[in-house]
This record gives sequence, C-alpha cells and structure tokens, in this order.
Amino acid sequence: MVEYMEGTSRRRTEPEGGGDRPGGRSARARARAEADMAHTCERVSVDPRFVKLRRRFALQFTLLVTTFLGGYMAYLFLSAYARDFMRVQIFDSINVALILGIGQFLLTFVLAWAFGRFSARAIDPLAEEIRDHARVEDGIDGRVMN
Repeated sequence: MVEYMEGTSRRRTEPEGGGDRPGGRSARARARAEADMAHTCERVSVDPRFVKLRRRFALQFTLLVTTFLGGYMAYLFLSAYARDFMRVQIFDSINVALILGIGQFLLTFVLAWAFGRFSARAIDPLAEEIRDHARVEDGIDGRVMN
C-alpha cells in the first residue's frame, strides 16, 4: 500500500463507514479532501513544467544508468575476452584489471555525484516551482506535494 506516501493513510482500527471522530474529520470531509487532492494531482500532471520535469529526470536517469552499465559491461567483457590486455603490468603487482576494477568504484561515485549535482541544478528548482504553484493555486496544505 502506498497510501502513507500520499498522506491519506487511515488507521486500521477505523471503521470503513467512517463517522465522526473526536478531534478528526468526518468521512465526507476526508473524501472531499482526497477528491480535491486528486484533482490537484491530475492538473499538475498535465502542466507543461511537470512534463518538462519528467523528461529531464528520464533523460538524466537514462544517461547515468547507460553510462554505469556500459562501463561495467566493458570491464566484464575485457575480463572475459581480453585477458592478455588485462594482464598487462602497470606497476610491480598492479595490472590493468585491478586498475579497471577499482575504476568501477570511482565510476559509481562520480555518477552519484553527477546525479546529485544535476538534480540540484535542473530538477529540484523546477520541482519546487511546480510545488509552490500548486500550493498557491489550490491553497493545499502540502500533504502530497512534500
């Protein structure tokens, strides 16, 4: 269940019929709030800025995953089919295979850093703009948008 992520979770002990709870909202008020939130999410999902945000994320994700898998597959294929190249000694007991193996860790950290940097520059500001616009437009309390 993903309800907890949307801010609409119910207690398991709450009866299905709802009813009024002391200090809480009635079932009708909760249903109306959920409908309003669904309407807001639907409207945001067709916003051109949101479409742009999704495209940026998809492009970023695709490039980073392709780069990581390409580097790993290159190392794997070199290890399997270019054994003579991988045996070349660089220093005393350090060969190309060891350097490329350690390079896999470096590649992982560089890609994680690049993901964070690009997200902070191109994705996070756009997401914040969309979130703020939705809050202002609908006067919502930010339960789903956080």
